[in-house]
Amino acid sequence: MLLGDLNGSADDRALRPLTSRFASAQTTAGAGFGFTWPSGFPVVRIDQILVDGVRATSAWTLPATRSDHLPVAATITF
Repeated sequence: MLLGDLNGSADDRALRPLTSRFASAQTTAGAGFGFTWPSGFPVVRIDQILVDGVRATSAWTLPATRSDHLPVAATITF
């Protein structure tokens, strides 16, 4: 599992070495787009939860904090 602010969307070519190996929790199990940036009016998801060897059963964004990104969360099963 890899998670964090990757500063790129799941379609970003620069992230392809990761996204080709890991599955996006938001893509496979999320509800909605899961946009995270900018937090005031999110238009892109650049904060990722990527999994391999486990399964995301749900994924979502959390309420805004003082950050300019929305936090992300996922339910993972083994």
